[in-house]
Amino acid sequence: PAAEMTSDDHFYTQCKAESFSLTWNITDFSFADGTVQSSIFTNASEESKWTLLMFTCGVPYEEYLSLYFHWISGPKTGIPIKGRMAILNSDGEEAISRGESNTRCVFVGFDTFARLEDIMNEETGILQNDTLTVTCEVCSNTQRSQVKVPECSMADDLGDLWDQSLLPDCSLVVAGQEFQAHKAILAARCPVFRAMFTHNMMERQTIHEMEPEVLKELLTFIYSGKAPNLQDMAAELLVAADMYLLERLKRMCEEALCRSLTVENAAEILIFADLYLTPNLKEKSITFINQYSSDVMRTPGWKTIQKGHPYLMAELFHSLVSAGASPSKRPRFF
Repeated sequence: PAAEMTSDDHFYTQCKAESFSLTWNITDFSFADGTVQSSIFTNASEESKWTLLMFTCGVPYEEYLSLYFHWISGPKTGIPIKGRMAILNSDGEEAISRGESNTRCVFVGFDTFARLEDIMNEETGILQNDTLTVTCEVCSNTQRSQVKVPECSMADDLGDLWDQSLLPDCSLVVAGQEFQAHKAILAARCPVFRAMFTHNMMERQTIHEMEPEVLKELLTFIYSGKAPNLQDMAAELLVAADMYLLERLKRMCEEALCRSLTVENAAEILIFADLYLTPNLKEKSITFINQYSSDVMRTPGWKTIQKGHPYLMAELFHSLVSAGASPSKRPRFF
């Protein structure tokens, strides 16, 4: 028979909750147009993945910045979360903040998080060097699995194979420096190497087109998907990635070059972007040059554009007209 419940009986259900927070810096915020998305982040149990989504021209709230948690993956039923987001000022203090109640929605956030006018206003002290800083805190209720499945370590294992030169069957030589490698891995990851080994079964191949440190970084990416020294050799590595048809590495280098634009190098980077068909880098360079035209026009790179690349001059001027700059504010390129 079923047990009889009395007034003294108590029943308890324990719900597990975990909290985490992150900080998101959006550089060159004034150039943001439309949607900006953060990197993926997870809770401690790695059961769910989120990003932050920002809309700088929300519809129908065009005067507002919209900000959301975007749930990407996790349990099919979702995980109830409570979220809080804030925009910091130059002193690291919360200038604008909002909280969200418990929900299981894919998008959690605010259509009218902050007025764009307030963010861009220098008196609010929100933007520092055109960088917007967003912080968020998330509290999620979750029942953790009792079985922890290890992360896939394939990239690390292949990286060790390369780092330790285990069981190599070919070698690549550049400037007298030799790198031991594996034909099967090179062929699987790089179409140029695949063609090279398919049509020429030599176990030793001489590379003439790059420096040893660039080839080493290229091979590191082929084995591990990472390029730890990319920022220091982005241009040279992009040339190598273009030559060996490594599209992801090429885009990684393009992104690094976008971050490295300065008055001194903007003209050279524009020429480089045009030569190697990197549309995002080219567009970013054109926007940068138009913004700082008076300073860029005093650099040696600008003289190179004037003498050898007149069509780039035309593109720069066309971009100014398209952006709606008044004739009185357009720089004299010619």
